[in-house]
Amino acid sequence: MKPMLAPGQDPLPPLRSAVITVSYGSGEVLRDFLKTLRAHHGAEQTVVVVDNKPDDQNVREIASDFEAIYVPLESNPGYGAGMNAGVRALKESFDSYFFCNPDVSFLEPAVGPLAHTLASSHSAGSIGPRLLNDDGSVYPSARNIPSLSTGVGHALFSKIWAGNPWTRRYQDAYNYSTLRTTGSLSGAAVMVKRGVFERIGGWDEAYFMHFEDIDLGYRIGLAGFTNLFDPTISVHHSGAHSTKKHAVVVERAMTSSAIRFMSKRYSGFWQAPVRYAIVAGLRIRGILKLKSLARDQTSA
Repeated sequence: MKPMLAPGQDPLPPLRSAVITVSYGSGEVLRDFLKTLRAHHGAEQTVVVVDNKPDDQNVREIASDFEAIYVPLESNPGYGAGMNAGVRALKESFDSYFFCNPDVSFLEPAVGPLAHTLASSHSAGSIGPRLLNDDGSVYPSARNIPSLSTGVGHALFSKIWAGNPWTRRYQDAYNYSTLRTTGSLSGAAVMVKRGVFERIGGWDEAYFMHFEDIDLGYRIGLAGFTNLFDPTISVHHSGAHSTKKHAVVVERAMTSSAIRFMSKRYSGFWQAPVRYAIVAGLRIRGILKLKSLARDQTSA
């Protein structure tokens, strides 16, 4: 959807968007990501591959095969820090940055259409496409900012009661067919205006993994901008392939990140009782989850 021009108005200059992805042992999916990206966007599309696990699975060679900018990092600073490093590696100016997981594959041209829709809205700071799971179902990528009730309800019941009202409210699961605003967008595929990205200071590098995308959308909202969900563009998302290999590390990071975000969300001194209750509940949930993972590994 391109912005409409008034009679006699000069055409807008082409929008420039850079695609940035972060690999952590992601060679098995990165090649398909880059192959489908090039197939639908051509060789001129600027792509940055940040490698949080250098010398693993030939990521450097794969990036080179598809003429992507390769950025190796000495250690793994996390997803958000990797994305920030990708932005810093760019030597040219861009209108927006399209941040993607390497386990995304493109089904159609996405960068240009998303960039034009984003640019056509002065109030929008970010935009995300519809994400499709392996079975063709829609992944709940447009989410409300978690509150005390939705956060606790989702954490307690999401695994045992998929349709519970707290998870549905948090995942904003009522409308995935129209262009609309939402609280935050999945970091698997989210495009952010350069000016907005710079204004909010980029990704919060204090998150190692999880909640960094919720935090990004939250801060975009605090800065006075909206997050747009665009169902007219679809990409395939195969799931968190790298995190499945490190379940214990992932769960610890999830607990830490959830505590950080909810402490930020309820930061006022008058909200201290709520904040303490949330932190205590999240720590207990984390302990129980780690014990469950240990039992599963023992019985495996």
